[in-house]
Order: sequence, then structure tokens, then C-alpha cells
Amino acid sequence: MDAGALLRLRRGIYINPASWLQTAPWDRHLIAAAAVALPVPHTHFCRTTALAMHGFNLLRPPDAVTVRTARNDATGLHPAPPLTGRASAAAVERLLRAQSEAHDGGPRSRAALSSIGTRHHQYPRAFRDQLRGGLGQRWTQAYESALIHQEFPVPEGFDPSITAGMRIRLEPLGLVLADTVPRMSFAEAVAVLDACRAGRFGAPAEPGGTLPAVEPWLRLVASARGRTRWAAAWEFADAGAESVGESWARVRIAELGFAAPELQRSILLPDGSTCRTDFYWEGPGVVGEFDGLKKYLRSGMLSGSSPGQVVVAEKHREDGLRALGLKVVRFTWADLTDPIRLQRLLSATGIPLSGRSTGADVFYRDNRRAGRSRKPR
Repeated sequence: MDAGALLRLRRGIYINPASWLQTAPWDRHLIAAAAVALPVPHTHFCRTTALAMHGFNLLRPPDAVTVRTARNDATGLHPAPPLTGRASAAAVERLLRAQSEAHDGGPRSRAALSSIGTRHHQYPRAFRDQLRGGLGQRWTQAYESALIHQEFPVPEGFDPSITAGMRIRLEPLGLVLADTVPRMSFAEAVAVLDACRAGRFGAPAEPGGTLPAVEPWLRLVASARGRTRWAAAWEFADAGAESVGESWARVRIAELGFAAPELQRSILLPDGSTCRTDFYWEGPGVVGEFDGLKKYLRSGMLSGSSPGQVVVAEKHREDGLRALGLKVVRFTWADLTDPIRLQRLLSATGIPLSGRSTGADVFYRDNRRAGRSRKPR
């Protein structure tokens, strides 16, 4: 390990560097979760890790594996050991260079070798008979029976034989959503609830209602402020957003004060084909397209085309839209991280401003978390 031949995920648990580095950054924390569960099979996964295990794509990779603990003194972040152990800086550089050359993936940064710790959370207050106690007796049976027992969700591109036969325990989707969404940023919450609105996870909501799976849990684990946050994010959520990037773009567009776009508008092109746009503003005649790397990779996989062919098809599509007199504005992850640049892009195409409210103020007001004021030091 100190020579870089193996990476240490947890004490006594190692992985081949290629398996780690060739896995997408947003999936590496699932590998770390597997390392947590191997020595402790009864681990209860919760919050962001449970969301990922339920299949959600998250706006940002979780910075830690999230699990439950019954001990107040064990809550908080437990750092993981360095992946490369006591390997020298030179050995680490050789490892990164070798992996880059072997897989033609471009240079890899040392950040790819950052270890992922474990964050321990107490059970929701309503489930504890005593404030400093763990899961209360009257809730133990109901909680245990609600847990999901499933096979480890193998990340895309990861060798499934490494975790073959491994089973994990995670909290049910309704509890995970009710306990996690109000603690997220507004954009993160919207990205999750957009997927729920679309019915990609769990039963779809009735018109005007929330998710059936969440209703019973909201009353138990969310404060009044937490329920307000949930309601604001749920109201803003839209089933038309097809990726976390599109969800974040919708939030950014609203935060910058622009009019809300129509999602997934079908447009007949001059050659007789039909295309669906990510965003469409009918008044100024503007099409907005979010360009994420996964968009092209996934399009290629679904169509059987190479990434280059997909790019050419996108160019042909854009030419068709412009031939109809429409303006096309494209933005990327980099544009979303720079609101000023995004504002200039949208303004230049004539997208009008709007006085609508996102409801996001309840997520940031007074620097409070999930309805609880910070304790004075």
C-alpha cells in the first residue's frame, strides 16, 4: 500500500487503484460505503448515502458516508485513513501518472485520492424515548421492519465481482427524503424532488399533494421549519427536468430573476424531424440547452452512436432550430458555478426578467439548519 499498489479504504479493506480511479467521483462514496458495511453488516445507511443507494443522482458527491448511531458521543465525522497510507509524494505521482497513461483518461489530480470518511447521525428525535438515548423501544420494531435490505448498488463501470453477494440495510425512501431534503441546499433539494415529481423513484404524487411515501415520515422527523423547506422545494420541483444539471440550471435561472422556461418542448424542424429542448422561452423565441458530459455519453449509449456522431447530430439539430428563427443558448456546469457569466449569457439572448419568487429564502434565512437555531457558544 505504501508503494501505491493498493489503496486503503478502511482498516483491513483495500482496493486496486484502477478500480477506484476509473469510477466516477459521484460513485466513489458508494465504494467507501461498501467498505463501511463489510466489517459491520448491520450498518443502517441514512441521508445522502441512502439517497444514492436508492438510485438518486445527487447534485454534488457526498463528502462522507452517512450512517446511524445510537450514541450521542459517536455522532459527527469520523475521518477515514489516507488512501495511500504512508506512500511518498513521488510514489503518489507515479501512481496517478500510470493510471492516466493506462486508461488514456487525461491527467488525474491528487484530489482523486482523497479519502471519504463516515458521518454518524443519531436517530430522529421522535424515534428516541430519551433525548440522549438511541432508538426507543416503541419504535425499534417499526423502524427495523421498515428498513430496506438489498444488494449493494454497484456503481457504473465498477467490477461487480468485488461486492458480489453483499447486502446492505438502508432506511426507506420516505424517511430518507423527509429527513434529508430539508437539510440540503435549495438546489440540491430541487434536484432530488424533480426526480420524485417525474416518478423515477417511488409512487408519483397526487395533484396538489406530496409523495405518499413521505407523508407519514414528515410528521415525525421534520420540524415546522423543515416542513416549510420541504414545501418550498416541492412547490418549485418540476417533472420536466431530466437531470440534476437541468434542475440546477432551473434554480439558477430563477435566482437570477429570469422568467421560467418551458421544459422539454417538442419542436418540428425544417427537415421534418422533431426535437425536444431542455428549456424554451416562447416570447423571445429562445431555446436553452444544458450541456453536461453525461448527456453526450448517455445519448451515444442509447443511440449506438459515438460521442463524435452525437455532437454532429446536436449541431444539425441546432442549425434546424436557428433556421426556424429561434435563438439557441448553451450553458455548462462551469456556467452554473459562475452566476455572473450565466446572467450575461441569458441576458444576451433577450430572456425577460420576472418577479417570481423561488421560495428559497426559507433555506437560507438566519443561517439556521432544518428549523433549529444554532446554540450560542
